[in-house]
Amino acid sequence: MIPVLLTQIKTSDGVTLDGIYVPPKRKSRTALIWVHGLTSSFYSSQKLISGLSSRCQKLGIGYFKFNNRGHDIVARGPKRFLGTVFEKFEDCILDVRAMINEAERMGYKNIILAGHSTGANKIVYYMHKTGDKRIKGLMLLGAVSDIVAEIKRIGRRKFEKNFQLAKRLCKKDPSAIFTSNGYLFSAGRNLSLFTPGRAEDTFPYYHPNAPWRALNSIRTSLAVIFGSRDEHLDRPAKKLIEVFHKNAPNAKSFSGIVIKGTNHSFRGKEKELAREIINWIKRAIV
Repeated sequence: MIPVLLTQIKTSDGVTLDGIYVPPKRKSRTALIWVHGLTSSFYSSQKLISGLSSRCQKLGIGYFKFNNRGHDIVARGPKRFLGTVFEKFEDCILDVRAMINEAERMGYKNIILAGHSTGANKIVYYMHKTGDKRIKGLMLLGAVSDIVAEIKRIGRRKFEKNFQLAKRLCKKDPSAIFTSNGYLFSAGRNLSLFTPGRAEDTFPYYHPNAPWRALNSIRTSLAVIFGSRDEHLDRPAKKLIEVFHKNAPNAKSFSGIVIKGTNHSFRGKEKELAREIINWIKRAIV
């Protein structure tokens, strides 16, 4: 049995984040921190947690996975509601820093951040704003544009209608809620997700001339991983990886990986994904 330890951390602004820690079999200086995406949580994708953490344990890598303040649809915070509907994207800096500080407190000096979906946006934004020297590698998994994904989900006409509604609501109350084809949004979060050029618009591949300022600033080793059947993609995964490579000219190293036959969540290919992650860590980090 793999020893999985429940843990908690607190951010500098008082938000408590639950998580898990899987210690390695031997003392190590390297840790992998997983940052989840929209509506997810530290205990989601348990097949991947099991497969990846066991491989980390054997290699001598500490494995951490915490909630961030965007966990679930709505979550209770110390002063206001959080969760996907209400979180302020820029506050991800506080969450990611608290995760890294916890790993450092436990003796880890070389930190790898793995972000899935919006978690990828968050770790790139964190590095862009902080340049944290403790980070030795970034892994971006399912790093899709939310603008592209939402237009694919509901169509451009409905997308524009919702965007205009969010702008009207936001003038009165950014926390005002509306629904769209089964999804729940606050007006402020809708604008954060879907306004071109905002902080959350980290991967603007929908526009050929858009600046990729955040990714351009990355100087660590970088891996970009997509499922070949990711339902949010607007082009083949291999072609999109080429765009990421072009816009990461300062990365210490770049690897593009396509997991064949799987979707945005890598469902059914968790073992293969875990193997690819560990192989990349061996090549680029350890």
